[in-house]
Order: sequence, then C-alpha cells, then structure tokens
Amino acid sequence: MTKLELPNGILLEEIEEGLLVQQGTEAYVARNWCLSAPVIELVEAAMVAGLNWMIRTDHPRRNARWPNRRGVVYLAFSPSEHQQWALAIDTFRPVSGEFGHGVFNGKYHEQFVKLGLPFTFEKRNKGAGHLVVAREHVLPTLAALRELEHQVLDLGRTERSHAGFATEYEIQRAILNHWAETPFARRHVIVQDEYPVDGGLNSRRIDVLAQDPKLGDWLVIEIKRAEANMDAVRQVEDYLLALGQKDAFAFGKLEGVLIAERISVAVREAALHAGIAAYEIEWPSALRRVA
Repeated sequence: MTKLELPNGILLEEIEEGLLVQQGTEAYVARNWCLSAPVIELVEAAMVAGLNWMIRTDHPRRNARWPNRRGVVYLAFSPSEHQQWALAIDTFRPVSGEFGHGVFNGKYHEQFVKLGLPFTFEKRNKGAGHLVVAREHVLPTLAALRELEHQVLDLGRTERSHAGFATEYEIQRAILNHWAETPFARRHVIVQDEYPVDGGLNSRRIDVLAQDPKLGDWLVIEIKRAEANMDAVRQVEDYLLALGQKDAFAFGKLEGVLIAERISVAVREAALHAGIAAYEIEWPSALRRVA
C-alpha cells in the first residue's frame, strides 16, 4: 500500500475504499481518493501554507470517521484543530488522478479581494458564502494563503492574552476610532473605509480613504499587520495610479500612506523613493513616522 507521511503527525495511506487520512489517534477515509501526483502536490502545498490539520474538532463528523469505511468524499485542511476549515475539495477523478475546484472558507473574502485572488461564490449564494476557486488556481491560491490572517477562522472569540493587534482589521478600527489623535486629522477627514478601487463585488479595496476638505487632496492609507514588505509599497502605488485615472480624483493631489507594526529599512527606503509616507503603529494606536 502507498503511504505518505506529512508534518504534524499526518499519515495518508491508500486502502481499498480510498485514502485513509490519519492524524494523531483519529482517522477517516476520503472515499475513492488516491495518492496521485496531483494529490501529493496538493497536500504538500497545503502543509507549506500552514494548513497542517486535516482532522479537526467535529470535522469530519464522529460517525464518519474510521473504522467507518464509507468515510467522506472530500479532503479538507485547517490551520489548527480548533478553527474552521480553510479549504475543502470534494471532487476527485480516480481515472486521471486529478482533483477538482477548491472551496475556500468565505471568511477569507475580504483578504481574497484585497490580494486580487480569483474566485466565484458558490452557485447557491451569488453575493456571499464560500469562495470557489478553479482547479488551475488552487495551488497559486494556497501559496498566497501564507500571507493571510487565519484568525478569521476562529470558531469563537477568545480573550486577548497580551496587548497587541491580532488582525489588520483591529489596526484599521484603531485608526478610525482614534482618527482625531492621528497626524492625518490636521488636514484630512475620513471619506470611507474599504473603499472599492475598481468597483464591483471583487474590487480591490483601500483600507482608509481620506480627503482634505479645503484643498481637495486625497489620502490613501494601506494597513499591514506585523511587518510590511515591498509588495505593500507597490500596492499603494497601484492604488494611487488607479485613482489618478478616475474623473472623481482629477482635482487635488493623491498621497499614499503605509501603516504597519514593523517596517524594515529597505521598505522605508522604497516608500520614500515612491513618495509614500510610512508609519509604524504600536498598541493601542500610537503612530510614529519612519519615512
């Protein structure tokens, strides 16, 4: 029998009924699946992306687990045993060894939009719900998943164990709620948070858009939790370029701001070269300009 050992105590083994997924003392059968080359590539990509739980609390259901040989029809992945699943794939073609489209948890929606990851909603939900990703985009999306915040998959709220930001959303709320205390408030007023750059459901969105009511100048604020990288600078540049092509932004200067908990010297220099202001933020809302 073919076997594959993976991180975090996961063992995949081909049996007559399909693929036996074992993790710790639990196991289940993914019916009719096998360890084809595409499946091996899939599970290894999921591990690299940090989705190293294939059995989690109450998923699969207890009555579907081993020794029930009928099992389930899917493979699913989660960043922890206590969070919701991040990705599930329930289509497999035994003859070709290929898997079908992936369904990513709908709680990633805002982050998918922000990164420009391609998806459609499930057919039964035209404007919301889980995110269907075509087969050819599943592996690239898994690679991008390394940059996403998995806290959105938490099954319930947990008490904060330390002072700090858990998500980009918390930084955004801190800035919006304490706007009067920020250096931007001297000139600018908030126009909108999550401003759609392109229009439409899957538009890229600006974290905070503000304007100088006297001069008409615009301020585009991009927020990153933890450390900002070079892509964040390019993202602000792209937003400024896109808005500059719109009639609504034809009057007044367009200025960009990058806010993160940590900004390296290299990223500061890139921001300075691009004419983008850079600020490091400390809990609960203290901003310090670094470029």
